Amino acid sequence: MPKWFGFLGEYSADSSPIFFLTGFVLLTIAQIFSGKIYLPFKSDIYGVFLIFLGVLLLTTLINLPNILGYYFKQTSGLERFARQMISVLISGFIFFYLFINVGRDYGVKNFFILIRRIFFISFLIVFSCGMVEYLVVVKKLDFIIPILELYNYLPFVNVSYTNHLLRLSSITYEPPALGTYLISISGFMFSYIITSNKKSRFIPYIALVILAILCKSRTALIVVIIQSIAGIAITYYMFQDFRKIFNKILMVSIVFGILATVLYRDSIYKVVSERMETLDFTKTKYSDKDNSVSNKSRLGIQVAMFEVFKDNPIFGTGWGQQAYETSHLYPRWATKQNYEFVTMYLNKDYKSFPPGYNLYLRILTEAGIFGFIAFSFFIFSIFKSNFFTFKNSIDKKYIAVALFVCFTGLVINWFQIDSFRQYVFWLCLAILIIFKKDINAKLNNTHTAL
Repeated sequence: MPKWFGFLGEYSADSSPIFFLTGFVLLTIAQIFSGKIYLPFKSDIYGVFLIFLGVLLLTTLINLPNILGYYFKQTSGLERFARQMISVLISGFIFFYLFINVGRDYGVKNFFILIRRIFFISFLIVFSCGMVEYLVVVKKLDFIIPILELYNYLPFVNVSYTNHLLRLSSITYEPPALGTYLISISGFMFSYIITSNKKSRFIPYIALVILAILCKSRTALIVVIIQSIAGIAITYYMFQDFRKIFNKILMVSIVFGILATVLYRDSIYKVVSERMETLDFTKTKYSDKDNSVSNKSRLGIQVAMFEVFKDNPIFGTGWGQQAYETSHLYPRWATKQNYEFVTMYLNKDYKSFPPGYNLYLRILTEAGIFGFIAFSFFIFSIFKSNFFTFKNSIDKKYIAVALFVCFTGLVINWFQIDSFRQYVFWLCLAILIIFKKDINAKLNNTHTAL
């Protein structure tokens, strides 16, 4: 990314904000000249989010005397608050405003199909690159590296592979980013199973699961499994045709699973053991072949954040302020022989603040129980509206299923990131609001006719 893009802070790591911001500016200009500006303030779901923003402002005002005295990494407390609030508004208002206005013009069905097609095309590129990278990194077929490097000709792509970690990142900049991408598009790929009658309809989602396993992103593996269970359960309940097919697939899978266990017991045990070991988030003994340093940093920071929460349980420290309090509370076992704290998190010359690694814990720490309740109610209102679309949609239930799978994964994914920078979450929220409004309009017309 160009250096001048750095003014966007955490968003400067991605290329998509360039297009979203450009679209937002053009949309705003067009709406001003047309005199037709649509703001979703009447939406009950978005209304709850606005209440949450109000709570962030309130808790920050309550903590203002302390915030005025904060200074860390060449940044004052007020400056930090302003940056973090702008960060929330970029995703929660600017990008969301673009998504909901474009979706409203297209109509919920056409908009969903268009987005799904775009995700499918992008997934073809991501999957093919991931498979080539797998052959290079894991199978050591170095002679196909030139094929892998061809993907560098794609805009904003710089393929990087790490042989010593044996993990995949495809066209993204790191394995966790690939994991977030897979979690984000999971619901859209799953919907092909419902909307198509072709035998090939299972391929996109199966390919996604395979890539989630091979990339060795712990979060991606766990979350995609949960998304799969959620998607299968709700589809099994709602679609009779799927029920019949799934029962057959389940029986065949059980038979082949038993045979594979008998014939390849040792190999299966080895693979499963390796996967289970990668899921050990508490492993902190140093090794350059695993995630021990990352685990120490993650756990140490979260322990310090929880200590701050215990001291400020009701209103927290104020939005964006936790690092000022946690900087002297990191456990010794977390900072010992940990280069991340020396070079980044406790380095006053390194301007980037340490991540919280967990949005829910961050909200508890910075907005207290008050803010956590407001955000929990926001998440609750989303799933409540999602189930409303399940119940009342006649011919678009597949959209409700896709949204449910996506929301399930993205909400869980917030347990390992502390940012609202999950673009597909706001995209799905826009689709849900348009979808619900469309259903309500049809229900009102039906009642009027009666």
